[in-house]
Amino acid sequence: MKILHITYGFQLGGIETMLRNIADEQVKTGHDVSIIVINDIVNGELRETLDSRINFICLKRKVGSRCPLHIFRLNRAIRAIAPDIIHLHYSSIARYLIDPLHRLKVCVTLHAMCTRQNSEYLYKTKHIYAISDVVREDIREKTGLDSETVYNGIKPELIKTRKESLRPGKEFKIVQVSRLVHTIKGQHILLKAVSQLVDKGYRNIRLDFIGEGESLECLSGMAKEAGIENNVRFLGAQSQSYIFTHLCEYDLFVQASLYEGFGLTVAEAMAAKVPVLVSETDGPMEVIDYGRCGYSFKNGDAEDCADKIEMFINGRNDAGITEAAYKRVLDTFDVKVTAADYISKYKEIISQ
Repeated sequence: MKILHITYGFQLGGIETMLRNIADEQVKTGHDVSIIVINDIVNGELRETLDSRINFICLKRKVGSRCPLHIFRLNRAIRAIAPDIIHLHYSSIARYLIDPLHRLKVCVTLHAMCTRQNSEYLYKTKHIYAISDVVREDIREKTGLDSETVYNGIKPELIKTRKESLRPGKEFKIVQVSRLVHTIKGQHILLKAVSQLVDKGYRNIRLDFIGEGESLECLSGMAKEAGIENNVRFLGAQSQSYIFTHLCEYDLFVQASLYEGFGLTVAEAMAAKVPVLVSETDGPMEVIDYGRCGYSFKNGDAEDCADKIEMFINGRNDAGITEAAYKRVLDTFDVKVTAADYISKYKEIISQ
């Protein structure tokens, strides 16, 4: 099968990393896979880790450019590839497809909760996939369109697992892996929770944020104002290989998002056998199977977050939940499962 994935950029982010993983798995199982990147945003490291058998094309459109040249270049590249299926990773790309025959074999994945911007062109595709049941229901409620769930996938075999449990007196290490956009990802909630714990006498705490974004200055200022700047580190954007190697060194993974459609990094922490604590927002709750594979705190509630972290510090959490989380990842969130599921969906489209 000739499979063509189309996206806007190819950088270190959830969508692009997931796309790389899926494309790699699809080419490993004997399919002819191509990726077209419309904009001139390509991360060298991510590009280098892509399977060499994948046909990679970058149209190098400048972000914000109004020149229509990329539309003609895109359609010319599609005709040259002659794919059996065209998989869009942003619905707005559908507006660039000129040939009506292309539209018959197009599918799209919505990688986040519905907004006007990311769902405006969903109606242009007959086959819509959601990264979680939560997103699928959100699509139905906000657009009236039907979709099917295909869970995002990770490569658990690449993730080093945690071996050592917390010892009394040892530094308690917490990590959140997310873009630094606190209005979405809720890092300020986690900072407030750590500040409360330090005030209670738990001074041997270290909180690491992995990621970059517009809230860095605001969050570092909050840490300093709260007097916990020595407890907090901002490690910036890190490669997937770095994260997969070092996740296992933490005692707790916290995802404090105010809203989230899935939570790929939560699944990665589960694969590392690190206990996870998430806010009670729909996507991460679905990932932890609504409490059977992780713990949660009230969305936006720093005090409840601090109480749950204190439980982990004092060793009152159930270690069996972490093992259940690891099994859930292998059964449900392995990219091999994701890639195979998409292949099955593609075959249904082609047969119609």
